[in-house]
Amino acid sequence: MKRFLILAFAVVLAFSFSSCAKEEKLDIVTVTDIHFAGREFHDYEGYFEEVNDTNGSGKQMKYLDDILDAFITEMLERKPEYIIITGDSTFAGAKESHVALTEKLRPLVESGITVLILPGNHDIELPAYIYPDGGYQETVTLSPDEYREMYADFGYSGGISYHEDSLSYVYDTGKGVRIFMLDTNVAYGMLYGSLSNEKIKWLEKELEACKEAGDIPLVAGHHTVLEHNKRFNFGYRLNNSEEVEKMLADAGCTLYLCGHMHTQHIVEGENLTDIVGGSFAVYPHRYAEIEFSKSGWTYEAKATDVEAYANEIKSENPDLLGYSQYGYDFFYNNAYSQAKESLSYIVTDSELLEKYADFTAKVNVAYFGGTFSDVDLSFAEQFLKDAEGSGWCSYVELILADPKDHLACSRTVSE
Repeated sequence: MKRFLILAFAVVLAFSFSSCAKEEKLDIVTVTDIHFAGREFHDYEGYFEEVNDTNGSGKQMKYLDDILDAFITEMLERKPEYIIITGDSTFAGAKESHVALTEKLRPLVESGITVLILPGNHDIELPAYIYPDGGYQETVTLSPDEYREMYADFGYSGGISYHEDSLSYVYDTGKGVRIFMLDTNVAYGMLYGSLSNEKIKWLEKELEACKEAGDIPLVAGHHTVLEHNKRFNFGYRLNNSEEVEKMLADAGCTLYLCGHMHTQHIVEGENLTDIVGGSFAVYPHRYAEIEFSKSGWTYEAKATDVEAYANEIKSENPDLLGYSQYGYDFFYNNAYSQAKESLSYIVTDSELLEKYADFTAKVNVAYFGGTFSDVDLSFAEQFLKDAEGSGWCSYVELILADPKDHLACSRTVSE
């Protein structure tokens, strides 16, 4: 009997150690560049419509409230552990937009999802406007302190360390992973990104603390660390990116999440994978699912299912019920009209001009969406030859240097 008890205890003990040794995985969703305005303060008509639809960004501001509701509904059903938002959460930094956004996001937190947010260049201390009744009027924005207070429940009250002079912070997941949320802005309201000497010193200290604790870092910021496109380097990539890349690599960081460029794009360096998420405001309204642990991670970009949401709420709006086509057409037409006007100064044949405008619009949609699978590129060589010297030619040429899908990747980390 005594021998039986000893064996039973050994089995229980072995099982306990096995359970403790079992690696914990984090279920993370990341989304970026929401550019939320808030329908209550921005009538989609008159000046706001004109400014948005002609500036080439392709932001779907008319239905962004509905699209964000669709995303939030998906998340409440899916229940990831974390949602990471990497900046440019508002259209133009209006306080009204920030308030409306926190009201949209609050049900996620109340359901038990940890939401971590950081600022982009469109969120703080810049001339802010709202666009009611077909016009526009200046309004108040947020200071850094007000931003921290506004988003207290979205990362800024739960961190284990905060950088004193910026909105950077570290969040400990308790599962062997620390999430570093870096405020990469040079100055709020400016396009450029960099980590100041003070931020570098703080980051170095916190990465060392992470290592000493036996944890690994997952890092997020607004600007890119690695080069994604030669055209989108200055103002989009950190000014001191090489220094930051080396620091992250030395600390064992293998994944960096960011936005700012609006394109769904992945660059896999020797030690670091840098992923730009597609702007949520732009079709097909990407977010991504990440399974992250000490031994590695997987990443997969998804498109928000607006049609499913429209059916679920029994919407009668044909644009939402047929959104996969409506959203594509809006973004395509936005690029098509600009390309056609620009190329008309070089291409005089009307039939050829139509084909080139169609080609550039399709390539543009594919680039921002992160997939070239359905794009016929056999027309590319002729287009680049005939459109030589135009802005669209150089833009398309850079895109076609990497014409592949950028929706998924993974990395295994060796101990």
